[in-house]
Amino acid sequence: LKHRSRTATAAPSRRPGKPQAMEEAADERFDGLLLNVAGQAGSIDTILDIFFGFLQRKTDFFTGGQDDKAAQDLVLKYYEKHRKIGQKRKQEQAEKNRIADEERKQKAEEKKRRDEEEYQQRQAELAKKSKIEEVTDEEAAKIKADKEKKVAEKDEAKAEGAETKEEEEDNKEPPPLGNGGSTDKYTWTQTLTALEVYVPVRPGMKAKQIVCDIGVDTLKCGIKGEPLILQGKMHAKVKPDDCMWTLLDSKTVQITLEKFDGMKWWTCVMQGDPEIDTKKIVPENSKLSDLDGETRMTVEKMMYDQRQKALGKPTSEEEKQHDLLEKFKAAHPEMDFSKAKVNYGGGGAGNFNSVEPSSRMARSASRSRSEGFGASAEHGSGR
Repeated sequence: LKHRSRTATAAPSRRPGKPQAMEEAADERFDGLLLNVAGQAGSIDTILDIFFGFLQRKTDFFTGGQDDKAAQDLVLKYYEKHRKIGQKRKQEQAEKNRIADEERKQKAEEKKRRDEEEYQQRQAELAKKSKIEEVTDEEAAKIKADKEKKVAEKDEAKAEGAETKEEEEDNKEPPPLGNGGSTDKYTWTQTLTALEVYVPVRPGMKAKQIVCDIGVDTLKCGIKGEPLILQGKMHAKVKPDDCMWTLLDSKTVQITLEKFDGMKWWTCVMQGDPEIDTKKIVPENSKLSDLDGETRMTVEKMMYDQRQKALGKPTSEEEKQHDLLEKFKAAHPEMDFSKAKVNYGGGGAGNFNSVEPSSRMARSASRSRSEGFGASAEHGSGR
């Protein structure tokens, strides 16, 4: 269409009492159309060029006014209006970000303070346990006598069979958590092939401040410039190239150790540390998805048969034999199986007790035996 519309040069006045939110909602009517234009234009420069080109070609925006500066003043008027709105929104967002940053900073400081208190408390407990107290000769003699008395009582209890009771009590204890244990310096878990060791360090540490050296059968871990937390020989060998460590939350060193012998449980991580009873370890169940196709089918069949037996239902092999028998019965409708007793045990054949068969039925039964259905028909009186 060659029709040219005329635009009003006067700015539309805001209705008294009309909320700004309602005006913004009215302006959003064209967002879909304008977003489509913006998507095709690709840049702000192109969008503005297209819009003013439209005004120049299809309206008298640039030619209708008596004053050449009227169009420019109109553009600047609405530019200034929306610039102020944009600046206000920018300031509000900056204030929200500032408040959020302060809250995060306070939470981080509070967490750091709690971690520091926990660390200091743990260090105090370690120092209290490792504190050496001086005793007099009399006290030393008393301590020695008490130890000898306890040994004698233990030997006497052992002779009376008390050891068996202790073993029974030990057997009642739950398996170690995570198949591992804990010491004053670290906690650890394990699978049959790997270990996870967690060593607490002073809060606020960085990875470059940590020393962690993993050898074939040795382990060193601690903070640079301070006495090592772990140092010595491990329970068994590992694969150093497959081992790694990382710093968690700037307060815990996590060490992943790949066992050299992936078929043995470890009783401890470092030699000389408290040991766990590996007999109480409960291995994790293997996943069917980890098995190859043939093994998986065999295991699934065994599990299915086990469930069927528990429910008093036929196994997969018995169901297979039953299906074969049903096919045979469908192929020989002249035979009467109403009084038949079938044994699917695999060793013995089923007994079919029925009326005196005809020669044709006997021949069919003979054929069934030769076809390997695992059931025979026995006929005659007295059976």
